[in-house]
Amino acid sequence: MSPNPRDWHGWRKLLLVIIFLSLPFVALAKSKAKKGGDFDLSGIIHPDLINAQSDPTLRFPVMNTGGSVFSITYGWLDISNSTVSYTVVQPTRKSEHAFQVSRFAVADLRLSGEWLTFKAPKKGKMLIYLPQDRWGTVHSGPGMGAAANRESLGTTSIYKTLLNFDGVMALVKPPPPPAPVVVQAAPAPPPPKPAAPPSPPAIVLSFPPGADDNQTLPWAEPTVVIRGVAMDSTGIPVVKINGMPVNMRPQTSQAAEFWSDELQLQAGNNPIQVVASNSGHVETHISLTVNYKPKAAAVDSRALDRLEIEGLLQGGVPPARIVDLVKERGIKFSPSADDLNAIRAAGGTDELIEAIQQAAPHP
Repeated sequence: MSPNPRDWHGWRKLLLVIIFLSLPFVALAKSKAKKGGDFDLSGIIHPDLINAQSDPTLRFPVMNTGGSVFSITYGWLDISNSTVSYTVVQPTRKSEHAFQVSRFAVADLRLSGEWLTFKAPKKGKMLIYLPQDRWGTVHSGPGMGAAANRESLGTTSIYKTLLNFDGVMALVKPPPPPAPVVVQAAPAPPPPKPAAPPSPPAIVLSFPPGADDNQTLPWAEPTVVIRGVAMDSTGIPVVKINGMPVNMRPQTSQAAEFWSDELQLQAGNNPIQVVASNSGHVETHISLTVNYKPKAAAVDSRALDRLEIEGLLQGGVPPARIVDLVKERGIKFSPSADDLNAIRAAGGTDELIEAIQQAAPHP
């Protein structure tokens, strides 16, 4: 029995329909293969990984150009799972060439010669990989070509990253650390009993008389020397007075006499701290205060009083001569405001008033 021509015609129509319906799925599969970029990633230049915790991003140093040496910029191409962005680093006046687009909006991605070109989303981009230490070194068309040829491996790495972000990220991102192995430790032995703390050094002050911890000593001289003996069972301790090392003369292997250099005193209370430290860094502190009250200066028997100064002025002695007398002999009164006003009224000059104030005895 021969086949019916009408049946063959029906089968042909059915076959054409099946082929027609399958074409979109074939195109989709090709598109996914292109986007996924399931190809060899060995030998690519590994980019830097930034924002590893929040938004893992792969960073490449690039030279971006619109095809002209006059449009060259240098900066960072950052590729994340969702975005592609370019930040212009130099020259800063061309910052308008920066861009940021969705990674899935990148179209017409291709390697044209040694250049990477794509549209994002409609404007064409043309760039190559260029290490940061070579930024600013391209100044001509031949230079552009030479740089593109020299850095072709890096440019190919960017191309593969745009096609297969997850694959390149797996090469760059370190694997998670292995889970810690918990080892049951044996119970620790009981801690040893702490040793008794070492004894501090001993300090005995011998001068000034009556010097001891928390004592205030009256003193009439402008300097003082602190003397004493320091001793410790571990050896001769180190002694400092007000932070400065002292002179020491060993008496035994555990004791030494010490004395300070002359300490300059200010009128009033002068705190003094004596510190002895042994080999175990255990310290003994003694704090005392020397109250320095300067001796009253001897008064010249020829010193002038207020009435004598007024008498000299009224007797016609020039104020300049009286200034010399005040500086030579001094005065034997503490001039008050009234005293100075009276001397001015008697003809005293400002120079004389100043000399009287400087010669006034201090309390």
